[in-house]
Amino acid sequence: MLRLNIWRVALALAYFGTAKLGLGLAESTQSVTAIWPPTGLALVALVLGGRRMWPAIAVGAFAANATTDVPVYSALGIAAGNTLEAVVGASLLAWVGFRPTLRRLRDVFALVALAAILSTTISATIGVASVSLGDSLPDGTWSAWRVWWLGDMGGDLLVAPFLFVAITHWPYREAPGRALEAVALIGGLVVAGLIVFAQSIPVGYVTFPFFIWAALRFLQPGATTAALVTAALAVAYTAGGESQFVLASEDDSLLLAQTFSAVVGLSALILATVMGQRGQGERAARKLAHTLQAELLPPQLPEIPQMETAAWYRAGMREQEVGGDFYDAFEAAPGHWVAVIGDVCGKGPEAASLTALARYTLRAVDERSEPSEALRMLNAAILAQRDDQRFMTVALAHVDANGGAHAVTVSNGGHPLPLIVRADGEVSEVGAPGTLLGIYPDPRLANHSVEMGPGDALVLFTDGLSERRDAAEEHTERIWETLRSTAGANAARIAESLKRIAPTDREVADDVAVLVLRRPAERPVVTVELDPVPESAARARAAIAPLQRALAPDVFANLRLLVTELVTNSVRHARLRRDESIHLLVAASPRVLRVEVSDPGVGFEQGTPRPALDGSGGFGLYIADRLADRWGVDSEDGRTSVWLEKQLEPDPDAP
Repeated sequence: MLRLNIWRVALALAYFGTAKLGLGLAESTQSVTAIWPPTGLALVALVLGGRRMWPAIAVGAFAANATTDVPVYSALGIAAGNTLEAVVGASLLAWVGFRPTLRRLRDVFALVALAAILSTTISATIGVASVSLGDSLPDGTWSAWRVWWLGDMGGDLLVAPFLFVAITHWPYREAPGRALEAVALIGGLVVAGLIVFAQSIPVGYVTFPFFIWAALRFLQPGATTAALVTAALAVAYTAGGESQFVLASEDDSLLLAQTFSAVVGLSALILATVMGQRGQGERAARKLAHTLQAELLPPQLPEIPQMETAAWYRAGMREQEVGGDFYDAFEAAPGHWVAVIGDVCGKGPEAASLTALARYTLRAVDERSEPSEALRMLNAAILAQRDDQRFMTVALAHVDANGGAHAVTVSNGGHPLPLIVRADGEVSEVGAPGTLLGIYPDPRLANHSVEMGPGDALVLFTDGLSERRDAAEEHTERIWETLRSTAGANAARIAESLKRIAPTDREVADDVAVLVLRRPAERPVVTVELDPVPESAARARAAIAPLQRALAPDVFANLRLLVTELVTNSVRHARLRRDESIHLLVAASPRVLRVEVSDPGVGFEQGTPRPALDGSGGFGLYIADRLADRWGVDSEDGRTSVWLEKQLEPDPDAP
């Protein structure tokens, strides 16, 4: 209750202050003014705070009018009209389901029709009647009623939208514009207003570009702020008699300035609302497309024995439609795997349904079927179940992982040919183009077999990877160059390198899918005996050079640093004789990199490594502790071994 009363007092004071501001601009009658900001303030208070805030409005309105020359009973009547106006306006808005965020056009129109136009007639009628009981109206009853009504209307059209949006849109993260741009916008609008409204000629249209800027870049917060700033400048100059809105009557002059600002501001608010609804619709479309697209792609790729897999998909059309590209990988029979990638004609729900048909048809094909036969069955299913003349391109690969041979058989239905990347950097196409699926009952399809040796990779991709806005740009060659540069890298790195060169949705509208299968290279085990001399660190680095192509660049760089530090430690601190040697072992499996340096010299116990402040030592183990996932010190048979391990891929058996 205490908190409610504090809010009521604050509202009463705010109402009183803004009312005095408006009464200060009254012309013929002290309580009849063309500028009445409290109307908007009262409406916002009752909509957001509830009808229980009405006593504050009544107190503020009565105090503001009782401190003028009108009789007390007139002040009471005016306060009653102001309060009833706000209560009726808030009730009407609640009746139609009004949302103060003003993100819907219906809310903007409801604010205009029910609050600004309809409810303000209550205050104008009761107010004019109350004033006429104790004082004469020099300009007549109708003139006073018109000024009162339009003045209250201005409060609902300028002050109320600004407050509604300022409160409900915080912290203003939806608008595409940023803080510095907002400062530039308001600054430019103020400068333009200071120049424009000081003129006696009608050049108010100069402010229109700023309203459009505000609506497009800052949506409702920008539009309502621009309207209020413009109204303040226009009213201020008009009250001083220097504006283009100056007429014979001061009330009419102020009404004209306020009406100009309200109409332009309302137009900007409508534009901002439309843009906001468009943005909301685009976000909803992206979310729906993302959800549906996720159902058309495997949640994760299977683990094929002695084979690495990696894939990615990037939606086109700024992710607003479900794309037609897809990929899949599954086990058709023990030791026999299928990898497929395809591109459906068109986008949207129709393309999605054809994608689903393709995936589930291929998964249901007899495990003994050759790739070309599987594609013929898919072609027959499309012709039998679809009559919309949509077609698709597909590249399908059978991988035989039995016995470690890794034979791959590929069939292509009009799709970009898969590329095989040999471990030595040679890149070549696999198969022949074939016929599109879904057009002819007897497509031309063939099987092409290829052996994948250690370190070889098969890359399947959709045509979106090679498309460019500039037809003269030869992007296919760039794909080949990228694959040559990543020869020997793992499947994830190959896929990622293609992702970096793929066109964005700003360059082309097509989506892109990439699927990579790679047979891991047989990583060598490096063992070398080193003399206890300073040159041994360089010899150790030369010995591990063959591992460079098998490891990621950052992993190999760290390996060089670790080997250098550990060998240098043995040379400097083990106190070895000339006839003794340092043993270096580096073993790289697909998941773990292990380094071991041993010597028969002075041993030490494992502890928390701390480098010496004077630079005399301790940095080798400190670096090992920072770069390795695990490390330790073992002593056996008179030799001390420092070992460390770096996890290259997650351990599937780890908890």
